[in-house]
Amino acid sequence: MDFIQESGIKIPNAVIVSGATQVADQDEQVIDFLKKYGSIKRVVFVDDDASEFYKNLIVEFSYGTAIEGLAEILPYTFTVKNDPPVVYVVKTLSSVYHTRIGGNITKTYLTELKTLAKRSGVEYELVLKDVMSQISEDVGTMSLNPERTPEVHVEASWPHATDDVMNTKEARSPSLSVGDVNPPEIQKVVVEHIVRRETDSSHLQSPVRLRSFSGKTPRPNSEADYDTWRSHIELLLSDPDMAPRQISRRIVESLLPPATGVVKGLRPDAPPLAYLQLLDSAFDTVEDGEELYAQFLNTFQDPGEKSSNYLHRLQIALNQAVKRGGVPSKEVDKHLLKQFCRGCWESSLLTALQLEQKKNDPPSFPELLLLLRTEEDRQQAKTNRMRKHVGATKQRVQIQSQDAGTCVEPKEKPGAVSNAIKDLERQVASLQSQLTSLMTHKKKETGKKIPVGKFKSQTTDEDNTNFKNQTKLK
Repeated sequence: MDFIQESGIKIPNAVIVSGATQVADQDEQVIDFLKKYGSIKRVVFVDDDASEFYKNLIVEFSYGTAIEGLAEILPYTFTVKNDPPVVYVVKTLSSVYHTRIGGNITKTYLTELKTLAKRSGVEYELVLKDVMSQISEDVGTMSLNPERTPEVHVEASWPHATDDVMNTKEARSPSLSVGDVNPPEIQKVVVEHIVRRETDSSHLQSPVRLRSFSGKTPRPNSEADYDTWRSHIELLLSDPDMAPRQISRRIVESLLPPATGVVKGLRPDAPPLAYLQLLDSAFDTVEDGEELYAQFLNTFQDPGEKSSNYLHRLQIALNQAVKRGGVPSKEVDKHLLKQFCRGCWESSLLTALQLEQKKNDPPSFPELLLLLRTEEDRQQAKTNRMRKHVGATKQRVQIQSQDAGTCVEPKEKPGAVSNAIKDLERQVASLQSQLTSLMTHKKKETGKKIPVGKFKSQTTDEDNTNFKNQTKLK
């Protein structure tokens, strides 16, 4: 309860004076000024430092007619001529109280509505719509059945009657309409807020769907691995618009056997962290951080693997080591660049990007990846241009040679070569046959025997047979 309520001050009959000095001579002057408009019931100095009106004066009049007389000049600035001068500002307590306390109550109420929506799993917009409909119904009831307060007759014998308005008024409670309590401007803002939030929620919730996870080994192609699946859950946990019960429901919906059996013993209203704790114990990496870091140091580029893909593999291995405490998170970029320079076999790429010189001030993973992809694309484009240029040059040389008649003689076919060899063999055999006939003819003329063995190796079997037959006939 605030200071105004504890003091029992009647807010419609009071004004608040800021700039109070607690100096009797000075504060009494502004009080005397207010006495001209009606009798003062009491003057209260706000000494509660927790109050919104700390160190202010609250002047409560005996009757509401004093406020009606002051309404035309309020807010009013009253100056006490002093050295230095003191300035007081007089306002109706109802206007200030409504602005400060009412605004705080409204904010507190809206905050409680958001908390209620988050705990119950109901969208905040739906809760706000329900409250607005209830307010509209209450205002409609008030406009149909206006209540009147009893007539109040003002006494004629007031103290300071000469300073007050001496008349009798009938105090009636005004008939309120929906527009009075809920102006069109506020209605427009609320409707735009609700429509915008519904549009944003529809865009966020409709396409988002978690991939399934079962924990089977080997992993089916249609399912995500545990690290990928858990990173999606962490994104949901960081979303302030997602209630814990909604996240738990999304987790259960994305699980398949045997993973569903791990969380089967939890209550339906269990928080998301309870689900993740069980699933981590069953499917998360259990290797020691130092062992994972050793595996990271033994990760090298495979034959035919692009450098950018190799960097991806290093990043995944290093993140696992960081997660298990093997590497400090602030040294990730340093270890990543150092191992990349060790395990990458493309020396030309390292030289072109001067990565060895950047170890003391390593770039982040996104910056390094962009550098690698840009350099790879540049080298690939250069290679394609070289192939096109060399191919076109060879083609031009062949065309020019054909036109000049100086083209290179075509190579002989294997069949033509074998036929030429056979022709040579037949010619040699014919020469051997002729030589044998000549030597036989000379033998007949001279009567001398000529050793045949000298020519045996140079004649064919058919020639030897003819020579023997001729000898027998002789």
